[in-house]
Amino acid sequence: MPSRQVHVVFNSAEDRRITEPILESCPHKIYYFTASIKSTGQKDEHMDFFKKNKALLKEHLPDLQIVHQEIDYTEYVDIIQELSKIIKTEREEDPYCEIHFNVGSGSKISALAAAEASKLWNCETYYMHSTHYNPQALPRHDGKMILKKPLVFPIKKPDPILIKILQVIENMIDEKYENKLFEGDLKFIYKKDLLDALIDNDLIALKRKNEDYRKERSSYYAKLNQKFLNRMSMDPKYIEISSDKRNKKITLTSVGEEVLSIFKYLI
Repeated sequence: MPSRQVHVVFNSAEDRRITEPILESCPHKIYYFTASIKSTGQKDEHMDFFKKNKALLKEHLPDLQIVHQEIDYTEYVDIIQELSKIIKTEREEDPYCEIHFNVGSGSKISALAAAEASKLWNCETYYMHSTHYNPQALPRHDGKMILKKPLVFPIKKPDPILIKILQVIENMIDEKYENKLFEGDLKFIYKKDLLDALIDNDLIALKRKNEDYRKERSSYYAKLNQKFLNRMSMDPKYIEISSDKRNKKITLTSVGEEVLSIFKYLI
């Protein structure tokens, strides 16, 4: 039995560049995104193309499931996070589900996010161009449509254990400052409290216990530094560690926050 196939497309002033790959491959489902820009309040200016394309697809593929969602075409993290949710959902239903991203429509940011998602989570990308291009016309592409599947090289994901530790840090910060008026520069937790949380969550352990509490604690700190914190505070810098001799403070960097957003649903 062939695997399920899912396509993800981003709306734009295009018709055949969006519809032809779908009509030719007959997927089980498509996720069809339209633009909604949060910073300016703008909505998709090409909803006429969305309605026309959707009607054509339903006419020729009546069993096709079309999921319409709005997304901010200018927010890379929002897009890749939403794509990760789609991948997680579809592969929980069918681990062998084929997921294809159309990177020829939408915005440059949506194309970048789709390409990165395909690298991270083993999906396919395709790009449609045509034999006749007129930048003054709508749609701009006409004539014969040509599909290309660019070779996408996999990229190394962050170590899953580091993502879990980032999540612990974020949860501890949220809990610490919940319902509190914050007037400082950066929200932080203490390193000693992080160690306790990692021990409680079985994210760090020693091969041998030590009956001397101080020596055992020292061994935990050495492992915490060498295995995790030193890596997380180097490039790419997920966390900042204060220079205090005692009661060192740990804060999330903007990079750490973005990584958490991207891998919130799928590592």
